[in-house]
Amino acid sequence: MSEENVFRIERNGSTLLLIPRCNISSLATENMQPELQTLQAIVACDDVKDVVVDFEQVPHFGSEMLGAIHMIWKRIRADGGRLVLCNVSRVGREILEVAKFDLIWPIYESRSEALAALS
Repeated sequence: MSEENVFRIERNGSTLLLIPRCNISSLATENMQPELQTLQAIVACDDVKDVVVDFEQVPHFGSEMLGAIHMIWKRIRADGGRLVLCNVSRVGREILEVAKFDLIWPIYESRSEALAALS
C-alpha cells in the first residue's frame, strides 16, 4: 500500500492492526474505495481473526472514518472475529459515545492492552 493510504497495516499473529494516519475527509471518500476494498479482502483472509484500530496518530475523526471502521467490523464479525480500538483521544471517545459505537467496540488505553484483551 502506498504512503498516501489512510491506514497503515501491521500484523500481530492472527490480529490485523489498522493505524489511521489521518482523518478521512468527505472529499476523499470516493478515493478511499480501492483502499477499503483491499482492507475488506485482507480481513476476509482465513488467517485474520481480529482487528485492532490504533488511533495514536489521529486525535479526532468523523463519520467517514466511523463508516470505514464499521464496514471492517461487519466483515470481521461475520467470521466470528472481534474489533477493538485503542489510543483513542478524549475527543475521539466523545465522538464514539455520541454515535454509540463505544457500546459495540471495546476501547483500550494502549495497543498492548488491546492485544492482550484479544488473546
